[in-house]
Amino acid sequence: MKQRLTQQQIQKLVPLQLMVARLSALRQSDLERAILEEVEKNPLLEIADEKIDKPELEILPGTAGQAWSGAFGAPGKSFAANTDFPEIQQAQKLDFFDQLLIQVRESGLSDPDIIIAEEIVGNLNEAGFLSDTPLENIAYKLSVPPDAVERVLTHIRKLGPPGIAARDLRECMLLQIGDGPEAPFVRQIIEEHFKDFTEARFDRIRKALGLNEAQMEYARMQIARLNPRPAAGRDDFVRYSIIPDLILREKNGELYIALNETGAPGLQLAETYLEMLNKKDTDRRTLQYLNRYRQEADWFIRAIEQRKQSMLAVGQSIVRRQREFLTAKREHPLPMVMREVAADTGLDISTVSRIVNGKYMQTPNGNYELRYFFSERAGKQDGLQRSTRDLEGDLRKLIEAENKAQALSDEELQAALASAGYHIARRTVAKYREKLGIPPSHTRRKGQ
Repeated sequence: MKQRLTQQQIQKLVPLQLMVARLSALRQSDLERAILEEVEKNPLLEIADEKIDKPELEILPGTAGQAWSGAFGAPGKSFAANTDFPEIQQAQKLDFFDQLLIQVRESGLSDPDIIIAEEIVGNLNEAGFLSDTPLENIAYKLSVPPDAVERVLTHIRKLGPPGIAARDLRECMLLQIGDGPEAPFVRQIIEEHFKDFTEARFDRIRKALGLNEAQMEYARMQIARLNPRPAAGRDDFVRYSIIPDLILREKNGELYIALNETGAPGLQLAETYLEMLNKKDTDRRTLQYLNRYRQEADWFIRAIEQRKQSMLAVGQSIVRRQREFLTAKREHPLPMVMREVAADTGLDISTVSRIVNGKYMQTPNGNYELRYFFSERAGKQDGLQRSTRDLEGDLRKLIEAENKAQALSDEELQAALASAGYHIARRTVAKYREKLGIPPSHTRRKGQ
C-alpha cells in the first residue's frame, strides 16, 4: 500500500471566531441563558450592576433612496429619549426552521459541526429541500472538508421529519420510504421511473416492472401518503414563545430600528480576580489559571459586542432595502439576497446567514423572521422589481381562479405569467408549482 503526501489548505476558525459564530446564531431569548452559563464556568466574568431596560433606537433617514456608506456609517442620531416605545410583544411560536435549529444545537454536536448545521438549515427552502446549494459550496464557504458537511447533513436528516434536507422531491420520497422489505417495487418506481410516475404514465411503469393492476394501485397509494413538503405545516415540535431581536418603529415619517436587549444581563470582568492578576505575590500556577480565563472572558465580551453590532448592521440594511414593504407599499418584499446585505455591512455571507436564521423583527405590521425578507429576482422582467415570492403569489392566484373543468397547463400558466411581466420557462413554472405543492393540470382536472 503506497503512501502519498498531499497538501490541503483548510482554514481553521480561532476560538474567538467560533464564539462569535455561536452567539450570532442565538436568538434573544437564548442569549441570556448563554451568558449565565458562561458566567458560571468563567470566574473572571460577572454580571454588571445595571441591566439594559430599554432598547436604544437609532433613526434611519426617511429618504427611500438614500445610500448607506458602510457597515455603521451615518446611522443618524439617537432618539430613544423622545420616542414613544410600546411594550414588546411576543410572537406566538417559532417556525419550523427555528425549531429544527433548536434540535440541532441541543443534539450534542461540536461547535464546528453546529456552524455547518446552521449553514445547511439556512439554505433549506420553504419546503425543506436543500435543492439550490451544493454541499461542495457549503464546504468551500466554511473551509471544511466535504465529508464533514455530508456527515452533518445525515445528522440533520435523523433529527427532522422524514425527507427533510433532501436535494429534490425524488430523494425526499426515497428518504421517507426507507429500505423496508415490504413491496420493494414501490421504491423501485421512485428510483427508476419517477418522471413517468409524476406524469401519470402508469401503464409504462407496469410494463417496465411487470406489475399487475393491484400492485400499481398499491404503489400509487403508498407514494401518495408521502409528504412532498416535509417543512410545511409541521406542528409536531414543541412550541416556544419568542421575543423579537430587532424592533422597528415609524414616527413622523421616520423609521427607527433598535436591538431588543431587554432582560439581557450586562457583563464585566471580576475586580477581585483582576486585582489578583496585578499582585506581585500571586503564585505562577494561579496566574496561569487566571490569565487563561481572562482571555476567554475578553473573547466572550467581544463576541457579545460583535453580535450586537452585526445584528444592528444587518437590520439597518434590511430596512433600507425593504422600506416599501415595511411601509405597506408592497404586498411582498423586494428581491434581495444575502450577498447584497453582506456587501452593505462588510460581513461574510455565512455570518449574515447565521444572523437572519431564527431572528425576528417586530414591525408596525407584525413580526417577521429576518430570513423572510430574502428572495431571488423572479426571471427576466420588464424593468419590474419582482421576487420569487411575488411569482409564487401570482401563480397561486392564477390557479385558484382557473376554470376547474379545464385546469391550466404549465404552458398556459407560463403565457399568463408572461403577460404579467414574468419571462420564465415552462420548466420554471413547473418548479414553482411543485414548490407550492400544487399538482399538474391533469391531476387537478381529474380531482374535480
